[in-house]
Amino acid sequence: MRSKWLSVKGMELKQHVPFLVLLGLYLIVQLYFLVSHPGSIYNEPERVGEGIATYGSRDASLYAKMAWQLLHEGIYAYNEEQSNAYVTYGQPFYLAGIFQVAEWLNTNHLMLYRLSNMVLNTLVVVLTYVIGMKLFNSRTVSFFGALLYCTYIAPYHYFRAALTEIPSLFLFMLTIFIFILALEKKTYRYHILFGLVASLLLMFRATPAPILLFAWGIMLVRTGFKESVKIGFIWCVGPLVLMTPWVVRNFLMFGEAYLFSSHAGSPLLLGTRPFFLEGEAEVVQQAKALGLSLEDYGKQRIAEGFSTDFILYFSWFTVGKTMWLFMTTQLMPDGLGPYINDFSKTVFEFFKWHNVFTAASGLLFAFLFRKHRPLTYLSIVLLIYIFFSNIFLAIPRYGFIVYPIVCLIAAYGWVYIYRSAKKSIKYHKNPQHPVSS
Repeated sequence: MRSKWLSVKGMELKQHVPFLVLLGLYLIVQLYFLVSHPGSIYNEPERVGEGIATYGSRDASLYAKMAWQLLHEGIYAYNEEQSNAYVTYGQPFYLAGIFQVAEWLNTNHLMLYRLSNMVLNTLVVVLTYVIGMKLFNSRTVSFFGALLYCTYIAPYHYFRAALTEIPSLFLFMLTIFIFILALEKKTYRYHILFGLVASLLLMFRATPAPILLFAWGIMLVRTGFKESVKIGFIWCVGPLVLMTPWVVRNFLMFGEAYLFSSHAGSPLLLGTRPFFLEGEAEVVQQAKALGLSLEDYGKQRIAEGFSTDFILYFSWFTVGKTMWLFMTTQLMPDGLGPYINDFSKTVFEFFKWHNVFTAASGLLFAFLFRKHRPLTYLSIVLLIYIFFSNIFLAIPRYGFIVYPIVCLIAAYGWVYIYRSAKKSIKYHKNPQHPVSS
C-alpha cells in the first residue's frame, strides 16, 4: 500500500515538473540580478552605516530611513523627525523587523531585506500557479500564467528595492488563495485567516480594500444572506486585531482616526492632471494659493474637469490612467528604464513587448471571456482594482500588484483560443467525426 501511495504521489509531482523547472530557473535569474545589479546606495553613514538602497527611488530611501529611525530612535515618522501617519505600518514594520534580525546576525541589512523579498517574489510565482490550478484545473493555463509573470521585468527590479511592491503583491495573492480555500473547505478558521491576511495586506497597500466587498458578494450568492453576514463578522476579526491599534494610535496622537493614512489628498490631486500636462508642483501651488487642502482641491478639479472638458477627463480617468498603470508613454513596463544600457537591444525589446502583449491581451480577454467562470471572478477583481486606482495617481508601479491576475487572464485566453482553433482544424479535416468537447 505504501509503495502504491508513493507511486501515485510521484506521478502527481511528475505532472508539475515543467513548473518546478521554471521555478528553479526563476530563482537563478533573480540571483543573477541580485549579484550583477545590487543597486545604487543612498549614503547616510550617521544614520545607516551600510547605506540605503534607492534604485533611483526617493520612496525606497525614505522607507528604509523610516525603519532605521523606528528601530534606533523610537519615532514612527515618514520623511519627518516627528511622529506622523503619512504611511500605514506594514512596510515600515516589515523593514524594521528585517533590519533588527540583520543586527542580531551582524549581517548586511539591505542584503537580508533583498533575500527576504526574493523569497516572497518566488512564492508569488507559486501562488500564481496554484491559483491557476484551483480556478481552471489546467496545468497549461497555470504554467503559461506563471511563465508570463516570470518573464516580466518589474519583479526582478523591485525585489531589491525597499518599496511595498513585493510584500503587497505576495499578500494580495495569498489573500486570494486563502479565500479560495475558504470556499472549498467551508470552515470558519479559513475565514478568520482570510480576514487577518487581508487586513495585513491593507496595512501595506490600501487600494485592494474595495475588492473585499466583491468577496463578500460571492459569499452572499453561495451561502445566502444569514450565513454571509456571519462570515462577514468573522472576517472582522482581522481588522479588529491588526487595524484597530493603528486607528486608535492615530486618534490619540493626531485627533484623527485615520483608517489608512493622512496623505490621501496628495495622490488624489496629482491624479487630476490629464496625461501629465501639468507638473506636480504647479497643482500643489494652485491649492495653496486658493487656501484649499490637497484633497479638497483635487475633488474640485475633478468636478470642474468633467463639467468643462468631459472628453479629456473621461479619457484620462478611463483609458489614459489604465494604460499608465501598466506602461509608460514609451510602452515600457516599470522597472525596465534603469537597464537601458545593461541589456542588449534584443533583450530590452523583449521585455518591452512582452509587457505590451501581456497587459493588452489580459485586459482584452477580461472583456471577451467575461462569461467564462471562474475567469469572470478574476476579471472583476482586476476591474475593481483598476477603477479605484484610476481615481488617484496612476503610475506603472501601482499596477504591479494585479499583474499576476493579468497574466492568468491572458494565459486562459490564449490557451482557449489555441484549443478552439485546434478543434476547428480537426473538425474541418474530418467533419464526419466531430471533435468532442
